[in-house]
Amino acid sequence: MKRIRCVLSWRERKRKIILGLVLLSLSSLAFWGPKTPWALLGLVGLLPLISGITGY
Repeated sequence: MKRIRCVLSWRERKRKIILGLVLLSLSSLAFWGPKTPWALLGLVGLLPLISGITGY
């Protein structure tokens, strides 16, 4: 079975993880802070966070 290589550099992974955490902090505002549609967009932060952690 062929193994998939990691396609992200460590700098790009670090940027994605930070971006994901920042966006997730917006989603925490949706649950505990002001109820705005922008805060719900913070859930999009899961995509760069998972991508940065896994490296794919």
